[in-house]
Amino acid sequence: MYKRIKGKKFSRKTDQRRAFLRNLAVNLILEERITTTKTRARAASSLVEKMITKAKIGDLAAIKRLSSMLPQLVVKKLISDVAPRFTKRNGGYTRIMKLGQRFKDGAEMAVVEFIDHDEVLAREKEEKKKPADKKKAVKKEKKAKKETKKEKKEAKKEEGIENKEK
Repeated sequence: MYKRIKGKKFSRKTDQRRAFLRNLAVNLILEERITTTKTRARAASSLVEKMITKAKIGDLAAIKRLSSMLPQLVVKKLISDVAPRFTKRNGGYTRIMKLGQRFKDGAEMAVVEFIDHDEVLAREKEEKKKPADKKKAVKKEKKAKKETKKEKKEAKKEEGIENKEK
């Protein structure tokens, strides 16, 4: 008799399946974009969306519940980086894009990513450019200092020559 079973079993026992889905969730949170099969993507997406909803609450109980499922590093990133980006959204934090079939076994492949993944990448590129500009500015300052030192030395030499002539 059909009992409205929710979710896939992935041909694994319960503890293995939980660990498997937890690993997918951890990778999705850390990398913010993963490529996997379509069914795995759907399972990981729903799990991560529930975690983000808990992280948005941000109280002690939510943090402890997330800590029981995820490593501490991932919980910190989830609460400090990921959840604040979605404060105005009421769900739908992830996107699943189909890629087609895998060559070896014909499995349907998909990419799972956060909705604002492109914006985050653009921000990171801008931040990477800024330190390069700072480095150039520091180099210019060093050159300017060297030039001023050279000018001071030349001025001292000229003064020394003038003093000897007197």
